[in-house]
Amino acid sequence: MARRFEKHQIDLLKAAFEESEHLTKEKKIYLARVTGLDMEQIASWFNRKRARKRAKESKSELERINTDLKKTLQEHQEWETKLQNELQQNKNRESELQEENRHLKQRLTIIEGDLQFDAIISCING
Repeated sequence: MARRFEKHQIDLLKAAFEESEHLTKEKKIYLARVTGLDMEQIASWFNRKRARKRAKESKSELERINTDLKKTLQEHQEWETKLQNELQQNKNRESELQEENRHLKQRLTIIEGDLQFDAIISCING
C-alpha cells in the first residue's frame, strides 16, 4: 500500500499547484528534490489534483444548472396555472355569453311575433 504524503510535502505541492496547474520539467525536478518524492509521484499528485478540481467545478456547475432548472420549472408551473385559470375564466364567460345570446334570441322571437301580430291587426283595422 502506498504511503501517505507528509504534511510539508503536500503543502509544497499545493503551493506549486497554485502557481501553475501544469508542471514544467524543471519544476518537477525541483519539487522532487525538496519533497523527497519521485517525479512520477509528483506528476500523479498533480493529475489527481487537476481531476479533483475539474470534478468539483463540474459539481458546482451541475448544482447551478439544477437550481436554474428548478427555477425555470417553477416559473413554467406558475404560467401553466395562470393559463389554466384564464382558460377556465374564458370558458365561463363563453357559457355566460351563450346563455345571454339564447335569452336575446327568445326576446327577438317574441318581438318579431308581436310585430307580425301588430301588422295583422293593422290590416284588419285598416
